[in-house]
Amino acid sequence: MNFNTTRDLNAVLATAAKAKTLPDIAILPNPGKLQELAKTGELQPLNYLSKNDLKNYAKTWIGLGSYGGKLYGVYFKVANKSVIWYNPKEFKKNGWAVPKTWNELIALDKKIVAAGKTPWSIGADIGWPLSDWLENIMIRTAGPELYQQWIDHDIPWTHPAVKKAFQTWGQIVGDSKNLAGGIDGTLATTFQNGAIAVFQENPKAYMYYEGDFMGGIVTSQLPKVKLGEDMDFFAFPSINPKYGVPVVGGADVFVAFSDKPAVKKLMKFLTTVQANEIAVKNGFLSQNKGVSLDAYPNGVSRNSARILTRAEVYAFDASDLMPPAVGNQGGDWDACKQFIQDPAKLDSILENMESLAKKNY
Repeated sequence: MNFNTTRDLNAVLATAAKAKTLPDIAILPNPGKLQELAKTGELQPLNYLSKNDLKNYAKTWIGLGSYGGKLYGVYFKVANKSVIWYNPKEFKKNGWAVPKTWNELIALDKKIVAAGKTPWSIGADIGWPLSDWLENIMIRTAGPELYQQWIDHDIPWTHPAVKKAFQTWGQIVGDSKNLAGGIDGTLATTFQNGAIAVFQENPKAYMYYEGDFMGGIVTSQLPKVKLGEDMDFFAFPSINPKYGVPVVGGADVFVAFSDKPAVKKLMKFLTTVQANEIAVKNGFLSQNKGVSLDAYPNGVSRNSARILTRAEVYAFDASDLMPPAVGNQGGDWDACKQFIQDPAKLDSILENMESLAKKNY
């Protein structure tokens, strides 16, 4: 078996398609690329995967791996970006309960401010963690269909659902008392230092939002911090009960360009509990419901897997699926920073984003 890596997958696959030297299998970073390759007829459908092979996968994963009613991809190695980090010892000391709904989260926020403390630390010097906030709120307030329409620019940035997501986020970032360092401090802080502010001795704030990968970043800088004791997370709470507690993140997807016996064997193997347990023992997260939580190396990764496997909806990071000029720096990331700087300018921020989207879709 030959295994090749590349930083420019699109170019490599485009060249291979022209030369008719496509690999047997490729690992793609998102469903957008899967859809594109399935549409051109280059992918082989995985019609040899039975209902039994797929029994441990929620419908959302089958949908993300399908095009035109046929399954083309098996997802593997998932990221959970729908968690809020906190220090359980600090919560216990202050008598604060972990919130399960957005209203409970906002009530806790007000309680912390009333106690003369600062609820949130946010590192906003680079905008992608801010776009993650917006995505988690959008999927919880607008639901998966409008969320996908937003990604595809089937609804404008000026749509009431997009405006509502920003306004909901504004309940937190719209008041400088909620933010460690206020607005200027927030905009000057890196996402790593934003997290460290919550878990250092004499914390500057008590909650931090970002994905389940933050544990390793913080403990590498603060070796005395113990995951599960001094640092843990809870699920980004439900806002509209209709949409439950979705998970936003990313995942790799295996696709096949041939239907050789060895390819079929590997694709079938990837759906097994055995294959997924190997992944989780090596520090990855699996959406396969057959994987025992005991297979995870620690309580924090078990907690992340519990949130992931209970989620009825898994949504890919929206900014990663938009054209880079819209979803990244100069677009969504900067729009989020501008909103923190001046929430009153939301209408003009959204109008500018819509102009940008019209040029780039």
